[in-house]
Amino acid sequence: MRLTDMQGGVQNGGGAHREDHPPVGGHLADRSVQASRLCRIAVRGIIAAALTGLTLSGLVLVPGAARAEAPLETPGADSITFNRSEGRIGQAVLNDSGTDRTTVVADNSYFGIVPGMTVYNSADPNQRSVAYRAGYSQDWLDADTAKSGDYWSYVTRGVAWDYHLAAYYQYPYYGEYTPDAISTSTTSALGYKPNNPGTVPLNSTFLIGAVRHNNFPIYSQIHWVHSSFDIRIGDLEESFPFDQQETDNDTDTTAVRRKGGPYEWVSRASAPRTCPSSAPYYALARSDGNWHCFKKVGEGKGRYDIYTDQPQYYPGSAGKPDQTPDSDDVLTITKTTSDQTITVNGIPYRLVLYGFVPNADGNCPATPPAGSTPVSTFTTKESQASFGCLYGSFSQERYVRIAKAVTEDSEQVGDAIPPFTFTTMGVGDWAAPTGTPLTTSVTADGFVDWKSFEDANLTPTAYGEAGAAASGYKAFMPGFSQFIIAETGPRIAGRFPLDYGAEGRFGPWKTSNDLNSAQWSLVDVTCLNGVGERVNVTRDAETGGVDFSQVAPASSPAALPITCTFTNREQTPKLRIQKELESVEGATTDDITVTYRITATNDGTLAGTTGRLTDTPNFAPGLTVRSATVATSLDGLDAATEQGAAASYVLTEGATVEPGASSSWYIRMKVARDSTAAGYSESLLECASSNDRLTPGRGLYNAVTGAYDHDGEANNEACAPARPRPIRIEKAGTQPVGTPNDDGTYPLDGAAFAIYDNEALAGTPVSTLDGGSRFVTAPLETGKTYWLVETRAPVGHALLPRPAAFHIEAGTDTDATTVIKTDFGADEGFSSVRVLPASGSLPGDRTPGIRVVDTQVGVLPKAGSIGIYPQLAGGAALLGLAWACAWLRRRERTQAA
Repeated sequence: MRLTDMQGGVQNGGGAHREDHPPVGGHLADRSVQASRLCRIAVRGIIAAALTGLTLSGLVLVPGAARAEAPLETPGADSITFNRSEGRIGQAVLNDSGTDRTTVVADNSYFGIVPGMTVYNSADPNQRSVAYRAGYSQDWLDADTAKSGDYWSYVTRGVAWDYHLAAYYQYPYYGEYTPDAISTSTTSALGYKPNNPGTVPLNSTFLIGAVRHNNFPIYSQIHWVHSSFDIRIGDLEESFPFDQQETDNDTDTTAVRRKGGPYEWVSRASAPRTCPSSAPYYALARSDGNWHCFKKVGEGKGRYDIYTDQPQYYPGSAGKPDQTPDSDDVLTITKTTSDQTITVNGIPYRLVLYGFVPNADGNCPATPPAGSTPVSTFTTKESQASFGCLYGSFSQERYVRIAKAVTEDSEQVGDAIPPFTFTTMGVGDWAAPTGTPLTTSVTADGFVDWKSFEDANLTPTAYGEAGAAASGYKAFMPGFSQFIIAETGPRIAGRFPLDYGAEGRFGPWKTSNDLNSAQWSLVDVTCLNGVGERVNVTRDAETGGVDFSQVAPASSPAALPITCTFTNREQTPKLRIQKELESVEGATTDDITVTYRITATNDGTLAGTTGRLTDTPNFAPGLTVRSATVATSLDGLDAATEQGAAASYVLTEGATVEPGASSSWYIRMKVARDSTAAGYSESLLECASSNDRLTPGRGLYNAVTGAYDHDGEANNEACAPARPRPIRIEKAGTQPVGTPNDDGTYPLDGAAFAIYDNEALAGTPVSTLDGGSRFVTAPLETGKTYWLVETRAPVGHALLPRPAAFHIEAGTDTDATTVIKTDFGADEGFSSVRVLPASGSLPGDRTPGIRVVDTQVGVLPKAGSIGIYPQLAGGAALLGLAWACAWLRRRERTQAA
C-alpha cells in the first residue's frame, strides 16, 4: 500500500524559492569571470527556473525552508539489562461465558508448578499444587529456576476423561490422574515458563516466555478460562489477560469444508449407511448436525475433508474427529501493551507483546526465527501438547498530532476556509495498543486507533503555514504502528466527508456538482519530530495519507512528539472565451465567405471544461447564411462537414482545457447578399458599437455563448463590414464641350480604364471601364491598395503616364461614407488626377471618385496617338523642296549670264 518515502515526495520542492537565474545571452561584461563559476550559476539558474515552473503549475508545493531542509531523524539505539525475570499464570475465573470475567464455576481446577507435564512431586521444593479458589495468586516462577528444571506455572481444569468413565461405569482406573493434586498430563493444563533475556536492545523483539497447552480429553460442564500471563521483568510488573475457549470435540465421522479436499458433497443422508453406491461415504456436518453423502474425487479436486476413527473405510481421511478445526481450543490475549512503563534516558518504554510463534517442544529461540509470522492467538489440537513462543519488546512511546494548512495561492479562489476532516486506518490486522499514555513532554489522549482523529475538524485561521490549525496528540509505539493517517477532505454539508469505501473519499474534493467548481486537493504532507527533523513516514498510494509502519524510535525525549502537517490547495478553472474575425472574402460581393476564430483559454489553476459553446450569427438585413463548417483548425475547415442554414451552430459540447492552455475552434460561413430584402440598408452593412460592445444586426456580426466565461461577454463577439463600396471614375479635358465641371474642366468621352489590385497589373482587373466620360466601378475593399490604369485616351488626348495608386477608407461620419486616398505625391506627374468627394446631388455624385484630366505637358505618353512627328517631317520636306527650287533657279541665272 505504500507509495514513496516522504524524503522523495513533494516536500522537497523548497528549491523553488531560489533567486538564481540563468545567465543572459550576449557578450560577457567581465571576461575575467571564470568559466567554472559561470557553469555553476547557469546550472543553479536552470534548476531554479524549472522548479519555479513546477511550483507555479501546482506539481510541486514549496513548504517552508525549515521543512525543506530538515534532516531525517536518527533512530534511538539504547539497550537494557534485566536484573530479574519471573512469570506465572495469574488469577483465574472459570465459567461458561466468553465475556464474564467475574463469575466463578467450580471445575476441579488446580494451580501449580511442575516440570514439563510430569506427576506432581511434593518433595520437590520448586513444585506447587494448590486447589483452585477464586482470587488466588500463585507463587512467581523464576526464569532461571524454570530453565534449570523445565518448570512451568500451570492452571488445570476438568476431570480426566478416562477417570470419569471409570468412575461412571465403576471399573478400576490405573492412570496418572488424581483428584487430590494437580495433574498436567491427563487434563486441560495451560502452562507458562518465563525467560530471562539478559541484555536486549530496546525496541527489538526478544523471547518473553513459552506457553504450552496439554490438551487432553476431560469431563467438564464449562468452556472458558479467564486468566492472565503475569510478567515481572526488570522493574516492570504487568498482567496480560487472556481468554481460552475449551471447545466441544467432534466424536463421530465429520466432514469439514476445505477447497481442494478429496471429497465432494452429493446429497443429504437420512441416517448413517443410507448413502447410494455412487456416493458411499457418509459423515456428519457440524454446521447443521445432519448426515451427508460424499464421493471420493481426489486431493485438489473436491471441497471437503473427512475426519474419522475408521480411516480404512475413508481413503485420504484427514485425521480423527477430535482433530477437526472446530475441535481446536483457542487462547486469545486481550491486552498486548503494558500499562506500566520503564524510563531509559528520559524516554518511556512499554512492554508490548509481539505475538505467538508456534513451536514443536517449547524450546524457544531468543528471537523469532527468520520467516516466522507471529499470531495473535494460541490454537491447540486435542489429545496432544502444543507449544508457542511468546515474544515482545520494550517499545518506545511516541506521540503524533495532525495539523492543517492551506496554500497562500488558495486565497485567489475567494472561498472561505472550511474545516477539514481526517481518519486513521490499520494496515492488515493491526490492532491498537491499550493503556493510558504517559504525560511527558506532551499530553496525549489515548493511543492511535482505527478512526483516530475523525473528531479533529481543523480549520486553518489564515492562508499559508502561519494559519495552520493543530489537533491534540495521540500516543503510538514504533514497531507496532502499522496505521495510516489520511485526510478525508473539507467538511461541506451534504458532500464531505464521504462514508468509508465511497469513491472519492480521499480526494480531490470538488466544492459543488458544477463541472467547473473549485476543488480542494492534498498537495503535501510533512511530518516533523519535536526537534524539527523529518520522520520516516511513507505516503500511501490509495489514500494519500502517511503510513507510520516504518517510523523509528526517537533518539531523545525532545524528539518524541511528531506533527504531521497536511497542506491543501484550493484550485479552480477560469475559462475565458474570446471571438475574433479570422478572415473575410468577397465582403463587398453578393457571395461572402467569412471565418471566425473562437478561443477558450484557462486562466485558472485547475483543468476545466468549456461546456457547450454555441456560435450565433446576427447579420445585417439582407445577409443570409447559406452554410457553415466547424473545425479545430483552419486546415480542417476544408474537410469539415458542411452544415445548412441554422440560427446557431454548436462548436463543442465541452472540451477540457488545462491550466494556462488554450483550445480553438474555427467556423466558416458562406453568406448570400440580397439587396432587395426588407430592411436592407448600406449603413447597416457597417459594423457599429455602443458602450464598448458591438451592435447585433450590423454587418457580419457574430457572437459565441457558453456557460463558463469568467471575463464576461464583451470579447465574445466579432464583426466584419459587408458594405459594397464602388467609386466613380471621370475623364475630363479643357475643350469647352458640354457642361463644365466644378473645376472648370469638361467631360471627355472615349476613354477606357482598368483597376488592378497588384502593382504588376497581373491577372484579371478588379474592374474595367469603357465608353463615356463617367464610370462607376465594381465594389472595392477598404484597406487594400488599387492601381488605376488608363488603357485608352480620347482622340487627340494623352494617356496617364503611369498607373495611379489609391485605396479607400470608411469615413468617420455617421454614414461611414467612402473616402478615397491617393498613394502618390504631387511631384510624381499626377497633377491631373483629382479626388472627388461624395458630395454631389446626382446619384453618381454620392459615390466618391477620381477625375483624370488631360495629362501634364512634357511627359511622354505611355501609349496612344503618333503626336507631331508627321507635321515635322512634312515641314522638313517642304523646306528641302524650297531649297532645291532656289538652287535650280540660281543655276539657271548663272548659265544665262
